[in-house]
Amino acid sequence: MVAIRRCALVVALAVACVGFVLPAIAAYAQDYDLTFTLPTAGKSGCMVCHADPNIGRLEGSQWVSYYVDGSALDAGPHAAVLCTGCHLDFAYKAPHETAGDWVTTARLACKNCHAEQWEAYSQGVHSIAVQPGKELTAEDEAKPLCGDCHWPSHDMMYLANGGDGREVLHSRGYEVCGSCHEGYWDSYSDYYHGAAYKQGALDAPACWQCHGWHDILPSSDRRSRVSSDNLKSVCGECHSESTDKFAASYQELVHRRAEAYEANPVYEFMKGTQETIRGLWSTVRSWFS
Repeated sequence: MVAIRRCALVVALAVACVGFVLPAIAAYAQDYDLTFTLPTAGKSGCMVCHADPNIGRLEGSQWVSYYVDGSALDAGPHAAVLCTGCHLDFAYKAPHETAGDWVTTARLACKNCHAEQWEAYSQGVHSIAVQPGKELTAEDEAKPLCGDCHWPSHDMMYLANGGDGREVLHSRGYEVCGSCHEGYWDSYSDYYHGAAYKQGALDAPACWQCHGWHDILPSSDRRSRVSSDNLKSVCGECHSESTDKFAASYQELVHRRAEAYEANPVYEFMKGTQETIRGLWSTVRSWFS
């Protein structure tokens, strides 16, 4: 009799467990709810998944990795920043549910800590003039956000106080500026600046060393660093002998070297002579081939 009662008790407990566990499993399978007790607002919770080098998913035919190198992050200037300090709109579910474009949100989150830089950016030509609750316009979508220039996001290096990141950033002129401004990048070819910079010269200026950083303005704006009113001072940052005449005399060559050469009669003569010599040499070679 006792054995029967024990058996009945075991069966009852089993039924109760099944009745409790199965709905929970079903809910998990349907919603992927990961609201467990890990400190998910901090790095430790996020890195439970994102520390796995194999984490990722297929987007179309392309495999996109969501791996985060925690050691690189901890070695950078944002070591004390929680993941949700940048990924503001992430819920604690997998896959993450967000209200909008999480990439844009992360690239704009910098303004929450870097107010001075954001204010300068908001006054420049790249400003998206975004307001709380306002969606980005098509024109805004084409403009760079903080994270488009300051990358890679998780491996960011120190820039302040002569940090190692300055030299790395200095070498990324094409990625930061040239990839959007192809024409200006291609024409940045004068011997002392553009050509030297593209050959890796550390003392040749990157685009922003002349045009400015966050509050970049077109040269037609009198507030611009490269306007005629300010160019003397900008050149003077490297050339102590800079005068208005010095700046004006070289200004046209920085991005218009090819145009200046084409307009120079001596250059036209030399170019024509070189072409004539090449043609004659080609003819002579054909006689002996």
